[in-house]
Order: sequence, then C-alpha cells, then structure tokens
Amino acid sequence: MSALPAEEPINPYRTQHGGPRTVTQLRAALTAASAADREGFEAELGALDLDDPDAYAALVRAWRHRLVMRTRPEILAAVATSTDPAAPRFTSEEILAADGHQEAGR
Repeated sequence: MSALPAEEPINPYRTQHGGPRTVTQLRAALTAASAADREGFEAELGALDLDDPDAYAALVRAWRHRLVMRTRPEILAAVATSTDPAAPRFTSEEILAADGHQEAGR
C-alpha cells in the first residue's frame, strides 16, 4: 500500500494536465505550433475588454482547446481516421448504446 494519493487517469481531451497554465505559456506554445495561431490569439486578446473576466477566460479556454486539437498525436490520429473513406463508420446510436458493444463485423 502506498502513501501517495491515487493517480487520476489522464483524459487526452482535457487541457488541465500538462497544458499551458499561463498566458505566457500559451503564447509560447502557440508560437511553437503555428505563427498564424499566435497572431490570431494576439488579435483576439487585443480586442478584449479586460474588465470582462468571463470573456478573457473564454478566450484562453478556446485557444487552449485549439492548441490541444492541433498538437496532440492521438487527436490528430483520430481526425485522420475520421477522414479515411475506408474507416468503419458508426451511428451515434451505436456509439452511445447502453450496453457499450458495437455490432460484430462492422
């Protein structure tokens, strides 16, 4: 038995684990990923009313999400698979089925 707390599983679709935590870190990550994204972020940031903390938080959240969507290998692989015409297709009913099983042979 360990005295360490149980580790929470990492959800690759959430940004709280290992993503940029400050605007400076977000700027650096955007610069490394895409100069155009960095410019877009700066333009939107410059247009914000800084007296509106909700708008500021929403902007940062949106750009962190965009960064994750464009840089996480598992998300990029999922997007590539979704555009592959030979990849299997499932309906939302199949995906959200209560039993969690997909039809055999699909």
